Amino acid sequence: MLKSYKAALIATVSLILSSCFAAMAAGPQTAGQNAAKTAAARLSDVPVSSRAIKVWEVTQSSNWGKSKIKACSQGIRIEANQGSILVAKAPTWEVVVFRKGQKKASKNSYAKFITKYPTRSHAEKFRGVKRLIKIAGAPAMQYVMPLNRRLDAADGFGHTFQAKLETPYVSNMMMSIAADSIQLPPQAKEIWRTYFEFSFVEKVPLEYYMELGDGSKRYQFQTLSQRYVNVPASEFDHPNGLEYTGEFMQMIYGQKMEDVADLLMSP
Repeated sequence: MLKSYKAALIATVSLILSSCFAAMAAGPQTAGQNAAKTAAARLSDVPVSSRAIKVWEVTQSSNWGKSKIKACSQGIRIEANQGSILVAKAPTWEVVVFRKGQKKASKNSYAKFITKYPTRSHAEKFRGVKRLIKIAGAPAMQYVMPLNRRLDAADGFGHTFQAKLETPYVSNMMMSIAADSIQLPPQAKEIWRTYFEFSFVEKVPLEYYMELGDGSKRYQFQTLSQRYVNVPASEFDHPNGLEYTGEFMQMIYGQKMEDVADLLMSP
């Protein structure tokens, strides 16, 4: 009787101890799983527009002044130092240009926007000299187009110098685009190059200059810096409360510049 009692007691204690060890072993794992599920649930409650996303941020200088471009798979944003802001995002890539503090804005479908600069050429068909280079730390492909003549102020290349009454001798035109290692949707690339009136279809413009006969360079378009940063996804949102009654160029230059242009063009 005593022996059977001891055996039952030992069995009961063993069962209790094994249950405790099993609970201790399972406890931290279960807690970790619960924490992960809780974090995932909290993340799902955060609006997509407020989450941080990684973008390629590029500072560029052109005839329009300095601009900061932020681009990724989700959208593109171009902020010009004269006050205009362009935003477009997937999946529609509808392009909105606005100015802070103004209720009027310009809105164009993606299909319409990319017709604003009709010059289109395919880099793949270029048969001249090409070079792999780096511009502001970004890999790039440079295209060398021999010209070897003086610019004519009346042609497409000479208009830049018309105000200075110059007709410089140009040896080469140099155009550079981001290498294919820079991954962006074709829509982002098309909006980018259309905005800056760059020729190559679905390519990111990085540099455009003329190499003069004396070896000097005349830049029309230049990349000054590039880096990867995290920004809120809301940077690509269209602001609320805008009236889409403005024209693209009006929003780019602002009303004052437009009034000056009208004054100069009036008889």
